[in-house]
This record gives sequence, structure tokens and C-alpha cells, in this order.
Amino acid sequence: MDPTQLHQTLSQLHTELEQTQAIDDESRQLLEHLQSDIQTVLKDPSPTTHKSLRDRLSAAVVHFEDSHPELTLTLKQVLDNLAQI
Repeated sequence: MDPTQLHQTLSQLHTELEQTQAIDDESRQLLEHLQSDIQTVLKDPSPTTHKSLRDRLSAAVVHFEDSHPELTLTLKQVLDNLAQI
């Protein structure tokens, strides 16, 4: 996958995470960790940082699947993009 495309997808996800509303404390904490991992991958796109982000994204997909379907779709797109790397 093109690093520019990954950067754009991660930036889109970051924007959606910032706009997500009506979440509980556990969800907020998960989003904060995701945002941190995204920033890490954008600064250091190594396989180790990708794995950490993939693991957290997988957990977030399960967590948000029912409550935030649009966010879940974006999370899945990022997972698919990371799998292509």
C-alpha cells in the first residue's frame, strides 16, 4: 500500500474519532489510545507500530460495532489498508 494512502486513511480516522460523541468512559479511553497509536504510526510507520494499531483497531471494531456503525466501517477500512502493507 502507498504510504500516502495510509496517511490519508489514518488522518480520516483520526478526524472521525475526534468527532465521535455520546460515549462512555471505557469508549473514550479506547478512542484516546487509538488516537495515540495513529499518531505513532504516522510518525514511525514501522511494522511494530502497525501491529499495535491493528490490535487496538480490532478491539475497537468489536466495541463500537453496534453503537457507532460509521466509525466501525472506517476502522475496518484502516485494518484492511494495514493488512496490505
